Amino acid sequence: MFKLLLLGMTLAAAADTQAPAAGVDAHALLVRADAPRQKFLNARVKVRATLTRADKADTISELELLIGDAEHQLVLFKDAKAKGRKFLMRGDKSWLLVPGSKHPVAISANQRMLGNISFADLARINLATDYSASLRPGLEDCPTLAGPGSAVCRVVDIRAGTRRAPYASGTLWIDGRGLAVHTVYALASGKPARAVDHAYVQWGAGWILKRTVIKDLLSGEDSASTALDYLDHQPAQFTQMTFDPDYALNH
Repeated sequence: MFKLLLLGMTLAAAADTQAPAAGVDAHALLVRADAPRQKFLNARVKVRATLTRADKADTISELELLIGDAEHQLVLFKDAKAKGRKFLMRGDKSWLLVPGSKHPVAISANQRMLGNISFADLARINLATDYSASLRPGLEDCPTLAGPGSAVCRVVDIRAGTRRAPYASGTLWIDGRGLAVHTVYALASGKPARAVDHAYVQWGAGWILKRTVIKDLLSGEDSASTALDYLDHQPAQFTQMTFDPDYALNH
């Protein structure tokens, strides 16, 4: 479906030279970069989230993600402190579901970018659908949050092409496997908002996410980072009621 074999051969050849490879298509790179996350669609995914803030102890949360398609996700908080709470995303709308509450609490797009649910916007991103892409010439060292890496990457600048895109623009560093290892997302003002690192593990004939580290770039010296470790995932089928806010609040 994603022409993985053909694109993989193109990237492998391109990694051997510092010159731009003829025929490397920016949009095709986005399609390939989307593939590992799309393996989590229609699945239950167990995640450990570690929120790190300056001068504060880490906050660790155990989560279970119920993921339908790219538009429907339900986050179940499993740790003792927040057990029973849920966070629901359906299209452009989202709600916090608190045990004992009579009604779901609507969450705005700005509120989603705060605290330990800031990763939710990233989960909605479909690069190939939501963004146009422009490939920079040549290769660069692959950066990470810890500094430049040892591998080389192609660099792709993206710009939102749909209203559902949570960020206005960004830059991706894509390695020789076709995997996005580092991304910086920006607001409409051009101000960088998130720096994201991905680590992968081989799964079948392809790759799947193992760890994501998200650094908040909007909070200055008090900036936080959230590490998401993907512990397990199992295929699952959900009904429309699973992602209904009133139903999810009471079940």
